[in-house]
Amino acid sequence: MNKFLTIFKREYLSRVKTKGFVIGTILTPILLIGLSFGPGLLFQLKSEKVRHFAVIDMSQIVYDELVKALDDTTSTGEPMYFLEKIDATEENLVTIKDTLSKLVDSHKLDGYFVIPADVVESNKSEYYAKNTNDFKSNIMYQNIISQIITNYRLKKSNIDPQMIKMLTQRIDLKTFKIEKGGKEQEDRGFSFIITFIMLFFLYMALIMYGVFVMRSVYEEKTSRVVEMIVSSCRPFQLLAGKVLGVGAVGLTQYAIWVSVAALLTLYAGSIVAMFAPAADFPIPTIPISVLVYFIIFFILGYLLYATLYAMVGSMVNSDQDAQQFQFPVMIFIIGAFFLAFYIIRNPDTTLAKIVSQIPLFSPITMFTRISVQSPPFGEILLSIVLLIAAIIFFIWLAAKIFRVGILMYGKRPTLPEIINWLKY
Repeated sequence: MNKFLTIFKREYLSRVKTKGFVIGTILTPILLIGLSFGPGLLFQLKSEKVRHFAVIDMSQIVYDELVKALDDTTSTGEPMYFLEKIDATEENLVTIKDTLSKLVDSHKLDGYFVIPADVVESNKSEYYAKNTNDFKSNIMYQNIISQIITNYRLKKSNIDPQMIKMLTQRIDLKTFKIEKGGKEQEDRGFSFIITFIMLFFLYMALIMYGVFVMRSVYEEKTSRVVEMIVSSCRPFQLLAGKVLGVGAVGLTQYAIWVSVAALLTLYAGSIVAMFAPAADFPIPTIPISVLVYFIIFFILGYLLYATLYAMVGSMVNSDQDAQQFQFPVMIFIIGAFFLAFYIIRNPDTTLAKIVSQIPLFSPITMFTRISVQSPPFGEILLSIVLLIAAIIFFIWLAAKIFRVGILMYGKRPTLPEIINWLKY
């Protein structure tokens, strides 16, 4: 027991005391949240740049209405859009466009619109600018011009545009998630984002910490350090010490993240009110039970896959061999992650129920079902029992391979050789 604890402490402390662990524990959730929400928030930021446009309106329909539509102002009250009408005919259109393009190229003009005379019939218009990657603005310009032409057609047909707008007004469909006990909570898609973030953490943990175990095993094996270690302890003690030591590192990290998530869940309303008092959107919360199951399935999933990775590490002698041998293990983790996207939309289907009970998939697939729409407790309990049984089996299997493979050097073992190890 003392030898196991020595290996456990070495594996744990050698990682927890590093700057990488501290920085990763702090920055990883910040980075992931930033990648999830940052692009959308930045895309919504309003530019304060004043823009000068020229409008070649050969239809004589669009310009005046376009000026009215683009009446936005900056924070200082200055008009954000200045539009200059340019008269043109079919004969001099090319020359005028060439002149305006040179002004855009020299940054004296931000862009220009060309509205052909037959815009009502052709449904075509043109926009020229130095930067055409501002999709939000491009769509806004297109919608404004489309609405102007639509209103013109309605008026020509003696139909009131305001009446059409009222009759065709879109309905706002609010979505509410019914949780256990019949409790209702408005959900605008935030639960999907939260589920995806937690799934991604679980997915990365199973791969990352499993690889840590594998590398630790085969690096000590190739450096012959393992020969000195196994001379003073049993191979199973070494296997258990490495698996549980690295697992404790992951558990420490995830316990910190889960604690922060729990605090944010309890005080989310107060935190948002401090930064956005007038915010009118539902605050997403994570049920404490989901956080508890997150820890449970992280521990069980880690024990399962770390054991398999340790087994792989004992069989290989180089990075190249490790990459090839770990692929059969990784394919189950990757497969479970992709199945999770199906389960998010269909948590109660037969396929979802089956894959959430298969131990190599269940750490991710059953947790997905729990976070989306919690299944009956009996199904959760069965999944946990099957997962524990699989862990016991793989530990027995890994121990038999580990005790032989850890001292095998030279060529990569073949499948018949591995089977023979199991018979020793």
